[in-house]
Amino acid sequence: MRNTFLSIIFITAFTSCTIQVEPPKPYGALPTDSQLKWHEMEYFSLVCYGLNTYTEQEWAYGDVDPKLFNPSNLNTDQWAKVAKDAGMKGLILVSKHHDGFCLWPSEYTDYSVKATPWKDGEGDVLGDLSKSCKKYGLKLGVYLSPWDRNHTEYGSPEYVLYYYNQLNELMTEYGDIFEFWIDGANGGTGYYGGADEKRNIDRRTYYGYDTIFSIVKNSQPDAVIFSDVGPGTRWVGNEAGLGSETNWNTINVKGKFPGEPDPEYQKTLGTGVPDGESWIPAEVNTTLLWPKAWYYHTGRQPRSLQNLMDLYYTSIGRGSPLNLGLAIAPSGRIRDIDAQALLKFRKQVDREFEVNLVENAKITASDVRGGISDFASEKCIDNDNKTYWATNDNVQNATLNIEFGAETTFNRLILQEYIALGQRVRKFTFEVEKNGNYQNVAQGTTIGYKRILRFDEVKTSKARITMETDAPCLTLSNLGIYNAPQLVVDPVANFNIKGNLSFDIEKGISIFYALGNKPKASDFKKFKTMVHLPAGGKVHFYAKDKETAFQSDVIIEEFGIAREKWKVISVNGAMIKDAVKAIDNDPESFFTVNDDTKHPHEIIIDMGERHIINGFSYLPRQDGRKEGIIYEYAFYISNTGKNWEEPVAVGTFSNIENNPVRQIVKFENETKGRYLKLVSKSAVRQSNSASFAEIEVFAIE
Repeated sequence: MRNTFLSIIFITAFTSCTIQVEPPKPYGALPTDSQLKWHEMEYFSLVCYGLNTYTEQEWAYGDVDPKLFNPSNLNTDQWAKVAKDAGMKGLILVSKHHDGFCLWPSEYTDYSVKATPWKDGEGDVLGDLSKSCKKYGLKLGVYLSPWDRNHTEYGSPEYVLYYYNQLNELMTEYGDIFEFWIDGANGGTGYYGGADEKRNIDRRTYYGYDTIFSIVKNSQPDAVIFSDVGPGTRWVGNEAGLGSETNWNTINVKGKFPGEPDPEYQKTLGTGVPDGESWIPAEVNTTLLWPKAWYYHTGRQPRSLQNLMDLYYTSIGRGSPLNLGLAIAPSGRIRDIDAQALLKFRKQVDREFEVNLVENAKITASDVRGGISDFASEKCIDNDNKTYWATNDNVQNATLNIEFGAETTFNRLILQEYIALGQRVRKFTFEVEKNGNYQNVAQGTTIGYKRILRFDEVKTSKARITMETDAPCLTLSNLGIYNAPQLVVDPVANFNIKGNLSFDIEKGISIFYALGNKPKASDFKKFKTMVHLPAGGKVHFYAKDKETAFQSDVIIEEFGIAREKWKVISVNGAMIKDAVKAIDNDPESFFTVNDDTKHPHEIIIDMGERHIINGFSYLPRQDGRKEGIIYEYAFYISNTGKNWEEPVAVGTFSNIENNPVRQIVKFENETKGRYLKLVSKSAVRQSNSASFAEIEVFAIE
């Protein structure tokens, strides 16, 4: 009896004691509370609207009459509702782009909505959007271009003060701002109040970035500041929607400034560095319209569902939020076709991550911090991002074992670290058990806020995840395993130099196509054999699964005339053999004029016969380098190849440095001729060379 009594006392005393285990110590640079909230947003939009919408320019010159801005049905509630229904968490308005036109009635300029017929000059787009965001539970952000091609005093200290004053308006008069967007756009050609000239600035010192950032933080302490180099979030280094597979949220930015042409550092913007001094995560930004365009352009279509899903996995799936640019139509609304594309995207994401198969599985770990439940393996499947599994200090390699209890099919893996204490994982593998052995089905480097991997369907009852770190220990706050329904893959069209159209066809898939601008459903034909289209033209096509009858979105591509008869006559007055790379139908090859002289450079081509032409296209080099990419151009047509009259097109390939895709230019009037001349008047980054990957023309037969 006495022994029993003592045992009860001992057990009571033991169970009344709480084992205290310290959580992991913070590792490396850490996110602020504002950055953590920003990470959790995952998906938002840069809203592009203004005079550019009505001129269909990406970078306007600054000389457009503001009276052109007169939307028939501007409705920011519609913008916000579409964004909310699409799953977005915020909208960032391009309040002023490089043309200087302001979407709010700024006290400091008349080049704004005050000078427009819209609402008799009493309107305020930013003010309306601020109210709409509150109504629909979205966060508001703003972009204010530092480059102003309209302002008379751009390049002088007076303009910088003007910019600061406008920034203060935005930060103090429109409520809470979750993100302030600024880029490195700077000096170049502009209207500048009628000067019509080129102005250069010191990229590092002119704008006074420290002052800009302090203005933002003084009024909006919770705002995350975006630029090439932060300080809140960094540019990912491209506008293609591609986050880096290795994506450290930490980076070193000392001595770096927005807008500096540094190709090697641009790569680092994507990857970050594992021991970076500052937590400045990458943001992935690209456009809904395809081919890529930030502002409205007639005929541009939204990305296909498969394309959007690919963006999801190369942005959010690689640990970076997706900032998907929305182009407002001239009416002042998001087009129905764009809204429907966004809603389909939202529904597909929901479908792919509807059921987490690991929630009912048994999960064990090779190591648990302190051996207590506070850091147990179950913490990464409890749907709470504030709890996490952790290992003991000095355990830098650990495994999570998953037992489903029955054969389970899946093709997606989600992992999330507890980044409030730093980013740690440098390598991980995912294996499944087959016949008593484990097989590797997926692997990666960094995890960070979130990592999602796609792989072919596997079936197993057991799986395991092994992670490695250089930090003292590991953490994981979320683990998800899903079986996503498969989409019908977008078909790929091939158009050869002879003008023959064909498609890549997978087993069990049929391709249907139609020609012309607006084909009806009855116009689509099943592709059976190569189609000869010597004059090129627009082709609409989609893929259909024979078994399920599911089909892809309709893809639209425009092809130029067949170039089989084309010959390069001269480059800068001399024939150069390698110049054929500009017309060889191979987008990966390119020709560069490395002339000792400066611009202009020119290439002259004989098309072999006369054509009625209504446009041309230029594809810049696709090797990732920028040297020689044409910025200012002039395009000529001639019947003789000797007598060249006025150019049929003159302009700039706006934003081509960051968006090096095929540039299509349509003429105001059709023209007829046999010879063409493309003149490079200047190149990006003030390069003396000019490069050409592909040149095409669009003809009417």
